[in-house]
Amino acid sequence: MMHFNQLVTIILVAYYSQKKLGILLSLIPDKYNIIITENSLDKSLKYQIEKNYRNVKVLIPKKNLGNGGGINFALKNVKTKYALYLDIDVELDSNSIDSLIKIAEIKENWAILAPNIVNYKYHLDNFIKKNSEHNLSKMKFVQGCALFFNYKKLKKYGFFDNKIFLYYEEDDLFFKYHHKNLDIILCKNIYIKHFGNSSSDKNYSHEIELNRNWHYMWSKFYYFKKNYSYFRGLKETFGHFIKSILKIIFFYFTNNKKFLIYKNRASGLINSYLNKPSWRRPNIK
Repeated sequence: MMHFNQLVTIILVAYYSQKKLGILLSLIPDKYNIIITENSLDKSLKYQIEKNYRNVKVLIPKKNLGNGGGINFALKNVKTKYALYLDIDVELDSNSIDSLIKIAEIKENWAILAPNIVNYKYHLDNFIKKNSEHNLSKMKFVQGCALFFNYKKLKKYGFFDNKIFLYYEEDDLFFKYHHKNLDIILCKNIYIKHFGNSSSDKNYSHEIELNRNWHYMWSKFYYFKKNYSYFRGLKETFGHFIKSILKIIFFYFTNNKKFLIYKNRASGLINSYLNKPSWRRPNIK
């Protein structure tokens, strides 16, 4: 009989991600319980994964919930003190999870711990708060591909916003926690590698790219409108809208792929401006 770690449950959200998922599962020690939300709704994947990994439970929602919604769906099944969300396209050392647990057990008033992300393009030093420790920095913002949650705080103060299908779901959560004076801590000495935008299998890359562009623009306006004001949302996105319209005209006769990308970007913004829900889903059969 297997004995699982009783402190943390690992959360994954997948969408036709068999190759990347297989790599990640091979890197996670089997002493950890893992819950996967499979947004493709393919029940055969549930059978295959649970057959090969005794520590994994695959949940099939009634519809594609997106990233934040998929995390929320899995979190409702967590019974441990902590939960660790990982993007499918990350790689981690086998000791990384134990190191996060050790920090979690000695720190107080924290809501989220985040490891240092290798190859991350943003300079997180810009988001460090005052009174940070040498290797543990209190942050306003961290990279969302690996988040270690204090589950009690998460239940008390709220999960991700289900209205956000993709992009800015972490920013929205960080904004809420920051304004409730809950600590978001970057653990500088714990490293995880993130490859970025490579979670789904390459066979679906074009449709996934169109979907991402639509949601990036929808979510960007929604985030700023929700947390600041409608006019701040316009300020942050209207330049993107004008650029997209010009690109649509330019690429209409010359580059169908780029034409569709900018068409989706403009469509996402128009829908968000008009307060319509985040309705677009990948057209994969």
